[in-house]
Amino acid sequence: MLEQRSFVSPAIGRLEYTLLIPERADGPVPIVYLLHGRGDSAESWAPVIDDLRALPLIAVLPDAPWSDRGGYYVNSAHRDGRPVETAFTRDLVAHAEAQLPDGLAVAGRASRVVAGYSMGGFGALRFGLAHPELFGRAVALSPAAYDPEPPAGSSAREHGAFGVGDALYDADRYRALGQRAMLDAFQGPPLDLVLAAGDAEQPHPGAPDALAIGPQTAAIARRARATPAITVHARTYPGAHDFTVWRPALLDALRPLFLR
Repeated sequence: MLEQRSFVSPAIGRLEYTLLIPERADGPVPIVYLLHGRGDSAESWAPVIDDLRALPLIAVLPDAPWSDRGGYYVNSAHRDGRPVETAFTRDLVAHAEAQLPDGLAVAGRASRVVAGYSMGGFGALRFGLAHPELFGRAVALSPAAYDPEPPAGSSAREHGAFGVGDALYDADRYRALGQRAMLDAFQGPPLDLVLAAGDAEQPHPGAPDALAIGPQTAAIARRARATPAITVHARTYPGAHDFTVWRPALLDALRPLFLR
């Protein structure tokens, strides 16, 4: 059953999301929060909806329209920014799970997943590493997560997600919210981190090859493997920056939830 829902988040105001509920479920089931990419919407997950319908899980697909759909799922310090991270991790999780039908429950933190592609991949990294008390598994598909900084022309520099005051982008703010700082500070509880990228993903126009999604994702995997309490699953798939990669990668990432 697929339903369009909305509620008023204390942090951000009206928040819309799509809720996918399994037709039949015996006992608690996993739940996955799916974060779309820059400029996209919850509807952008259409290529995987039929796959998700076939699984005994709950899916929450929020819409993130703030900062011209380039909010990167963080609490922005820009004058026009919004506290997107708080709205999602505090308000959306509590609201969506309180609305589930009687008899349908989430299987617990170990079966609560956050997943996203591109900008949403950054969001999944951010939510998993900064809020491991909520999520037992984070799935970052071709994450737009750069170390030490995003390349010139990246949307991360243009919409205020990592801005401060009047400045649309602040390097110190980006580093403070980025994966290096989060991995260095990570204390647990244990987190399964799934990383995936395509073998044909190209660098951002004008950026060096080292700042392409593939090399950056591999670097995240190396650093995360050195971090206690994080179990890393990293894989390269044939394809580019699209659902030819993200669809099989997401399904592979969800499969272990049903093998426990």
